[in-house]
Amino acid sequence: MEIGTLVVGIIIGLVVGIATGALVAYVLMKSAANASDQKMSHTEQELKALLAIQARQHLDVSRNALADIQLKSEELAKQLTEYENSLTQATTSGEESKDTFFGEHASLFLRNNLKNDKQDLALAQPDAQPRDFANSGSGVFVGSEAGAKEENKS
Repeated sequence: MEIGTLVVGIIIGLVVGIATGALVAYVLMKSAANASDQKMSHTEQELKALLAIQARQHLDVSRNALADIQLKSEELAKQLTEYENSLTQATTSGEESKDTFFGEHASLFLRNNLKNDKQDLALAQPDAQPRDFANSGSGVFVGSEAGAKEENKS
């Protein structure tokens, strides 16, 4: 009987040990699952906050890019209208003008640049030329050539 009691004692010890081990494993698994759920919900909240920050940054960058694109498109539209105006002026005044000293493109460029300078020149120059440089002669350079030669001889 001693062997029977020993075997029964070992079996009871094994059953109690297995039950205790299972209970401890269950409690540990339950606490680990709760901790991982809390950790997962915490990381999920962090992830949502991070995504919200990134979305705001993306929206700010997109708005800035849109504003830059609109500014550039307005500048381009302005340049296109100026170009169309210069083309219409070139076609209307092209029939009247003769061959230009400069090439086509240089003449167009100079004409557009001189428009801005004409306003400044109009204020700086009087309407009439000085008398010394008049086309019909002011009397300074008018005279007989013989009189001028006689003065040189004496």
